[in-house]
Amino acid sequence: MSSGDSGTLDWIEDGEEPEHTEFRDDRFTAAIDRASDDESVFTVAYIVRAVSPGKYVLPQAYVEDMYNPSRYGRTGTGLVEVRSAK
Repeated sequence: MSSGDSGTLDWIEDGEEPEHTEFRDDRFTAAIDRASDDESVFTVAYIVRAVSPGKYVLPQAYVEDMYNPSRYGRTGTGLVEVRSAK
């Protein structure tokens, strides 16, 4: 799978495709164009990738309106455990 491959997320019915994406060492950013008459609720998903076994903190995802930062959403944090295959 490449960094931009979202084929495993095909099951999401109301997902939005980003207009622009940036894959950085410490975060992923995306820009999604929305019109004023679009549905106010939509789905954004991401895939976590780890290359070494261990326990990792899953940081919260944060979404905000670039022109109106008072409109935002965020998820909770979590934990991910990666185990080696036996």
